[in-house]
Amino acid sequence: MPRTRGFTLVETITVVAILAVVVAVGTPGFVDTLDRHRVRTAMHLVSTDLAMARSSAIMRRTHVVACPGTESTGCRGDADWTHGWIVFADPDGNRKPDAPGDLLRTSDAPGGGSSSRLRMGATRNFVRYQRDGRSAGTNLTVRICTRESLDGEVIVNNLGRVRSRKPTRPEACPF
Repeated sequence: MPRTRGFTLVETITVVAILAVVVAVGTPGFVDTLDRHRVRTAMHLVSTDLAMARSSAIMRRTHVVACPGTESTGCRGDADWTHGWIVFADPDGNRKPDAPGDLLRTSDAPGGGSSSRLRMGATRNFVRYQRDGRSAGTNLTVRICTRESLDGEVIVNNLGRVRSRKPTRPEACPF
């Protein structure tokens, strides 16, 4: 009688147990890696959009605003950038894109704002770039946190220049 080939129940259970241990050990490291990637991506998106807003203000010779909000509603009343932001030309100062050509960019935070792990908040509700590229008002700082830890900041100074900072040691999230 020919011998039947295949796996025994004991072999199958052993392989499943080994896979479960590998997944249990590897998942926390993967989650931390994913969080670090989301923070880097968020810092890059905010930095490039703010630099583009400054450049557009200089090039168009008009005021340009970057704020948390959507294309249809304009700027939100709070400083929560977690759900996305818009950049638009604002010649009349109403903090809302009036014409289709005014909207320069709409961006979503990594994870589409649905991630409760990544939070983004700012020190001001919006930043308005003047015709010469300067930022009106005080410095704007967009803080990016995961869990209760501050993981990065994007800072706009009064001259409109954008820079980013990653904490060298653990800091608590300010919001």
